[in-house]
Amino acid sequence: MREYLKNEVLTIGYNEAALSVVSKWIVTPTSAEFREGLDAMLAAMKKFNTGKLVVDTTFLGAIHPDDQQWSANDWYKKAREVGYNRIALIVPTDIFTKMSVEETIGSVQEQAVDMGYFDNIDSAVEWIMR
Repeated sequence: MREYLKNEVLTIGYNEAALSVVSKWIVTPTSAEFREGLDAMLAAMKKFNTGKLVVDTTFLGAIHPDDQQWSANDWYKKAREVGYNRIALIVPTDIFTKMSVEETIGSVQEQAVDMGYFDNIDSAVEWIMR
């Protein structure tokens, strides 16, 4: 795994074998940190020329409705421009975070992104490699 970004909120790397950007939320971000994190994932997809994204949302927490709308509209459009087409999500067992993530991503799913939900990184990476 090639490291792209690491801070107190998020890590982003590139998995060469899976040809995908892999990110992990370490703590629940503020609204600004959430948006900066998604923009950093976008920049990583562009840098590594991939439309595949693996995101570990275990510690993401609930996503504010404004951020849900921003990610489903503004961010999504920019992501599609760089080739975003597939996402593997590691979802938490915490029901509130899981519902928030699924609600946010659900609006993107309507826009034709191949998506899978997983409970661990290995399953998510194995799926995204297909």
